[in-house]
Amino acid sequence: MLGALLFCVAGTASSSQRSISWWFDVAEDATVDAANAATIKSHRSVFTRVMPYNAKVRLDGNVSLWWGHDDDVAAWNGPLQALGVPVLPYLIDIDNSTQMHAVYDNTSAVVADAVAIAQHYGFQGWFIDYEDEYPPDTDPQKSAKLAAFLSSLGNALHAVGKQLTICVASWSALLADYTTIAASSGVDELQLMSTYSRPGNYKSVIDEFFSKVRAGTGSLSKAGVGIGVYYDGRNGYEKAWDEDSARAFVLYVIAQGGGALNMFRLLKDEVHDWPHDSFWWTVLEEFLNATTPTATTYQTRIQATAHWAS
Repeated sequence: MLGALLFCVAGTASSSQRSISWWFDVAEDATVDAANAATIKSHRSVFTRVMPYNAKVRLDGNVSLWWGHDDDVAAWNGPLQALGVPVLPYLIDIDNSTQMHAVYDNTSAVVADAVAIAQHYGFQGWFIDYEDEYPPDTDPQKSAKLAAFLSSLGNALHAVGKQLTICVASWSALLADYTTIAASSGVDELQLMSTYSRPGNYKSVIDEFFSKVRAGTGSLSKAGVGIGVYYDGRNGYEKAWDEDSARAFVLYVIAQGGGALNMFRLLKDEVHDWPHDSFWWTVLEEFLNATTPTATTYQTRIQATAHWAS
């Protein structure tokens, strides 16, 4: 029982070091884009940065297809920039290792274009979602090659004041090499996807992730932990989260020294309405402001909650 768990707060991230990132789609429905922006405005304090996915732009061995989208990019990027939230769109979103190796072979051009495009549109950086599955990456140097690419790209972005983030996951041998990826000088944050559904072993998943990130960097400054708000018991998804289990999860991240959460995803339409439960705003504000109740102050509620997460 979590009621018996002693949370250690020593060495945890302070409020000034904490962050909450959000992933969501853009450029598919103007009404949804506007509703998403309105939600960000209403809860601006818990949106440290956003990683919008623009499906209109595909990878072609380079990222040059981003050019020539001034009007449609402005339609969704303008409102986000006006809110002052850092925007790091998906630069790469593929699960094909052949395509990714084409990018590696074209690193110089990709990096140059990525920097120029970010500057052109006023983005604050880029996000990468590369999941090597179809076909799998069998290169014995795959981790080193990914890390080298990230260093080249991220260092060039850093030189113009921009960031680079990447999603990682325990289910991929490449993406589970957290140590190598974290050691890349170009990466600002690794964002863990494996905890979206709050699996029963989430503590060990977080422990392993944190341990390997520390091994690569000496700290947890690059370690972000994912939460899938769409696991809310609606639209065919299991209910993995309620206020108590969400707070317990966040408490565990804090207790282990974590300071970054990654939320998937924001979708304010009539069907999904993610996040649907209003408690998320309270839990996230507590986390960001370092006011999350400790196990001691929360003890009465823990004992009274029959469905407390194990």
